[in-house]
Amino acid sequence: MSRLADAIRWLEVRLNRPLLPSPPDRAFWSLYQSGGAVLEQAPPTLEVARGLQPDLLIGLTTYNRPESCDRILAALPELCTRAGRPLTVHVVVVKDAGGAGYDSVLQRVRDRLGDRLTWLDAREPLGKQGYWKTYQILLLTARQLHPAHMLFLQDDVEFSGTLLADCYALFEGLASDPRRRVLYLCSAADDEAEGRWVRFRRREVNDRVRLTQWFDLSAFFVDRAMLDLLRYRMIPVPQRRWRSKPYSSGVGEQLTRRLFRHGNVYQAMPSLVFHGGHPSEMNPEARVTRALDNRPPAPGLPG
Repeated sequence: MSRLADAIRWLEVRLNRPLLPSPPDRAFWSLYQSGGAVLEQAPPTLEVARGLQPDLLIGLTTYNRPESCDRILAALPELCTRAGRPLTVHVVVVKDAGGAGYDSVLQRVRDRLGDRLTWLDAREPLGKQGYWKTYQILLLTARQLHPAHMLFLQDDVEFSGTLLADCYALFEGLASDPRRRVLYLCSAADDEAEGRWVRFRRREVNDRVRLTQWFDLSAFFVDRAMLDLLRYRMIPVPQRRWRSKPYSSGVGEQLTRRLFRHGNVYQAMPSLVFHGGHPSEMNPEARVTRALDNRPPAPGLPG
C-alpha cells in the first residue's frame, strides 16, 4: 500500500493536482501554537489582517538562529520604505521547535509590527522531514490573507535594503510573459546550467534575469497566480523518500516540478540574497560536498 501511495504522490506532483484526500486545515494549524495557545484554526492576527488583503505577505522560516532572525525582521521597515511604492505588508514567522533566545526577538518584532505579525511556534520538532508541513502553513496563511505577492525567506540569508524594490522591478520587468510565476532571488557560480530537478537549459533574458524553471528555498518572490496554481496546498512528502534522498526536505523539488510547464521560473543575477554565512541546521552532510556559499569574497582576498 505504501508503494502505491508513493506512486500516487509522485503522480500528484507531476500533474500538480491532488488525487488523494488532503489532511484538513486544522491538522496543520494544530501543529503550532501562538501566544502559548495551541491553534485549531487560523490565529486571531490573521482574522484582524484579512480585511486588508495585504500587497505583500512575507514568510520567514526559522530554527535555532535567533540573532539572524532578529536581523532580518529588523530590516523589514527599511525594505518597505525603500520599496518605491506604498505597501501594506503582513509578516508570518514560522519557528520550528527548539532553539533558545527567541523571546526577546518576538517582543521586539511584536512592538514594531503589532497586528501585522503572525508568529507561530511548532509544538514539536518538524525538522527536514516535516518541512513540507511548515510550507503548508505558509500557504494556508496566504490563502487566508490573499496577498498580491509573497516573499519567502529563510533565516540564514543576507540582503541589501533595496531587496523589495529590486524584486518588484525585476518581476514587473517580466510582465510581457503572462506565465511568469516565480523570481528566485539567489544565484551562485555553481548553479546547474541544465536545471535542477527538471531538465531545462537556462536562458539569459537580460543582464538581470534568466529563465531557469527551477528554484530553491533560500529566498523567492511570487505573485498570487502562483499561489493559486498550487491551490494553496503542499503534497505530503512520503517518508520513504529519505531513504534515497536524505539530504533534502523535498519542498524545493516538489514546487519546481509542480510549476514545470505550468508557469515560468526566473532567477535574479547577480544574486539579490547571499547565503552561506551560517552552518546548515537541516543538511550539514550535504554542505561538505557543496557549500552553497554565494557570498562575495572579503576585500583583499582572492575571488
